[in-house]
Amino acid sequence: MATETVQMKVSGLMCSFCTMSVEKALKRYPAVNNVLVNLVHGIVLVEADTARMSREELAQAVEKLGYSVSATEVQQYKTDEDVFQLVKQRGTIGMILSVIVLLVDPLNIFGLPAIYTIWFSFAVATVVLLWVGYPILRKTLMAIRQRVINANVLLSAGAWGSFIIGTLSLFYPAWPNFLPVASWLMSLHLFFAYFKLDTRKKASEAVRKLLSLQPPKTRVIRGGKSIEVLTKDVAVGEMVEIRPGERIPLDGEVVEGIASVDESSFTGESSPVTKENGSPVIGGTLNLDGALQVRVTKVGQDSFLNQIVRLMSQISERKPPIELLADRLMNYYGPVVFIVAGLAFAGWALTTGDFTAATLVLLTTVIMGYPCALGITTPMLAAIAGGKGISIGLLVKASEVFYGLSKIDTIVFDKTGTLTYGRPTVTDVEAFNASSVEVLTLAATVESQSEHPLGQAITFFAQREGAGKFKTQSFRAVPGKGIIASVKDKEVLIGKPSFIEENNINLSDIVKDKINSLGKDGKTVVVLSRQNEVIGLIALQDTPRKGAKEVITKLNQRNIKSVMLTGDSRPVAEAIGKQLGIDQVQAELLPANKVSAIEALQRNGQKVAMVGDGINDAPALAQSDVGIAIGAGTDVAIESAGVILIGDKLMDVLNALILGKASYRIMTGNVIVAVLFNIVGMGLAAFGFITPMFAIIIMILSIFAILLNTLRIRTLKLETSKEEHAASVAEITFKIPNMVCEGCAETITSALKGLPGIQEVKPKVLQKQVYVRYESGKLQQQEVKDAIGNAGFTAVEV
Repeated sequence: MATETVQMKVSGLMCSFCTMSVEKALKRYPAVNNVLVNLVHGIVLVEADTARMSREELAQAVEKLGYSVSATEVQQYKTDEDVFQLVKQRGTIGMILSVIVLLVDPLNIFGLPAIYTIWFSFAVATVVLLWVGYPILRKTLMAIRQRVINANVLLSAGAWGSFIIGTLSLFYPAWPNFLPVASWLMSLHLFFAYFKLDTRKKASEAVRKLLSLQPPKTRVIRGGKSIEVLTKDVAVGEMVEIRPGERIPLDGEVVEGIASVDESSFTGESSPVTKENGSPVIGGTLNLDGALQVRVTKVGQDSFLNQIVRLMSQISERKPPIELLADRLMNYYGPVVFIVAGLAFAGWALTTGDFTAATLVLLTTVIMGYPCALGITTPMLAAIAGGKGISIGLLVKASEVFYGLSKIDTIVFDKTGTLTYGRPTVTDVEAFNASSVEVLTLAATVESQSEHPLGQAITFFAQREGAGKFKTQSFRAVPGKGIIASVKDKEVLIGKPSFIEENNINLSDIVKDKINSLGKDGKTVVVLSRQNEVIGLIALQDTPRKGAKEVITKLNQRNIKSVMLTGDSRPVAEAIGKQLGIDQVQAELLPANKVSAIEALQRNGQKVAMVGDGINDAPALAQSDVGIAIGAGTDVAIESAGVILIGDKLMDVLNALILGKASYRIMTGNVIVAVLFNIVGMGLAAFGFITPMFAIIIMILSIFAILLNTLRIRTLKLETSKEEHAASVAEITFKIPNMVCEGCAETITSALKGLPGIQEVKPKVLQKQVYVRYESGKLQQQEVKDAIGNAGFTAVEV
């Protein structure tokens, strides 16, 4: 037995009835075990024995219902666009003709003889049903051949029934003229199909935008020459060239060159990232200012871009109770409508003997049973709420996630890379028998040759503070401990306190007390000595993200408990937890321990969302009721989560809960309204209280009620973070070789102060540097560099 999960990209799906039609038709085949349909993104997953029923045969089974199956996302989007344009065109023509019919017959505003108005209605109804509504007629006949009763069958029964009765009225005046009813039913069906497809189209626009980021062609080095080829033909291991202003075609690693790359579309990083030899790059990101040669490491479905596309289109097997109820109703709804209509016809015929009245009751009951409002509820909400999320960089994989988010009362955070930046930052500089500038200058001199993250953090901080740099006569790194160097013929040591003591350098009580004090705050302390004397301490810490404390505060205000799980040491974890106001902190955990901690919370009756970014978070993300992954995190974490924060803003964790609660509340209301409209309407129609024309009015009102209720999600007020807004401020330091005096510094400052978004300019004449802080949303790094160049100076990024 060769059981496989086959994915098909299907165009033409419009409502939950379409979902039901596909599921019911496929499940009749013995080789098919299970079927799942994602209506918003047009994806059908079939678990089947492909030895008994091939992929091609599965696709043919779907196409027998009148839907189209595409081989690629690009082909599917083209087919979707073709279907959308066809339905839009036919729906518009149908509505125009129906309005004209309404004016001519029955309103007859032109005062024409009755014989002309009724024949005009007949001509229009014939055109609307046979040409305008041909796509619906075709799908209806295909569904009947597959023994499926869906929305098209119900609609066609009402429209063609009205057409037959109206045609009879041409020859037998006892029958009412229902020809306008036939035109209106078919035209409204197409008109609302346009609305459904438009909603789906907008939901998938984000996917198309992502796909468009990948350039169709790129330059590859083959046989020592640079040639242009299609991006899809590039293989792993090949070298590609990217010029300034071009998008990087595929994921890879820089082999030659240096450039600033805009990765904001993928990681949410507001500042351009410097890429040089050995740096990883993401396909679809923009090369701003340098020439690069990149060795390709991922192509096709393995690339980061395509992973995000898959995430946006992924299907999950679980559905919320209200959606399961709607699906079950869809399975039995069509036959039930015809049974109720048949019983109503029989009842009227037997009690009154009036077969004309009985036929009208039958037709009205079928029209009232038309489930357009019920069918559009779930996909419309999923599309509109999903689009609302996408607009702020929040990707929700499937509609059941909204239900999960609506129940969350506890949020578990990973620490490193989630609540914090995941990199050390200098927080304190303590000087003994020296100035802070001396300490930083000496530390930067020694650490500038180190590849250690702590050394790089110290060097960066020293440069930003304007510290200078000396020459080293000797340099020796002791792995895991520190560095011994010679600066100005004096021995300098920098490293762990234990490393300093191992080299027979005394730590005074004052120094020890300060080390202990900083250590209690969860900080890593580096000791600097010169000529066997401690002259300074530098403390570093993985600092909280901008907005982290604000998010925790707002969660507490909403009675949502916060928990931090981390593999980091307890002092560090508790220090961060205290700083942010976390309710509960658990430290020194392995991945399995994180899962156990979440299980314990769930056993306590809590509904848990887990926020993480690393490979070690993946099991916990999967265990939680809703997993929320930071978009800049690992592939494994993203695959394990139900929600992805592409924008990398922690406030969107709270916004996900707000969106989830509002979406599920609206979905529940929509289903109740739709069911009541249909059930109550069929009941009234069966007892003769509703005419066919009035049934159409009620149907329109129910659809617009649900549409307007769902559109409320677009006006939903989401939280914004003042701290995260401030985080969009970028910092950069330029080396200015030809800045030789204060006059040069003043010229540069004046040139930069005139740019929009500049917050601070700090020239350092002695170091020949200028530090600039600016709003990245208003100004690009290259614009700052160009302004310095226009002032007559050369700027080189430090």
